[in-house]
Amino acid sequence: MTTSPLEVVVSETQSKAGELHTALATWIFLLDDQGNAPDDEGIAAALAAFREAGEGADVDALGKALVEAVASSLPGDDLATVTGWLGDLFGADKVTTAFGEDRAERTRTARRAQFATNLPWLARVIDRFPGGNVGAHWLLVERVDEQVTCMDPYPWDDLDEEYTQPVVEFMVKWELAGCEGVRWNG
Repeated sequence: MTTSPLEVVVSETQSKAGELHTALATWIFLLDDQGNAPDDEGIAAALAAFREAGEGADVDALGKALVEAVASSLPGDDLATVTGWLGDLFGADKVTTAFGEDRAERTRTARRAQFATNLPWLARVIDRFPGGNVGAHWLLVERVDEQVTCMDPYPWDDLDEEYTQPVVEFMVKWELAGCEGVRWNG
């Protein structure tokens, strides 16, 4: 089965790392949890289902519904489209792609944003996948200090996909992808 980049393929045992809709769903969930409600009925309904779920709820199914709501709402996967779409959801002044002109400034900006918001940010990096192929994928950057911590992109399953890497290694991968990223500016 061949899928386009905008189709969602999610299973209980399949890694969700690198998938834009999954990373965005997790980021939007975290934003909503901090009181930043998105302006999209389908996404808002999926988030409300999480809030209203009782003890023992199938959080994996709720997570999949949120990912599907994001996938059906997001019109494309390039940075300008993603940023514009996030601006429509939360307000254009609430999201930014500005990180700086050089590696030192980008590192400082990421650290300041992390301290100010306590939120991860989205980055597109070039990486090698388990099958050996190389390509771009999206991830959530949770912390930038001596190591960069990339958070589990889908916290509602039993796969722990959080990992760390040296700052220089991350920066090279991010620079290869054009330093594309989105952070909360709210």
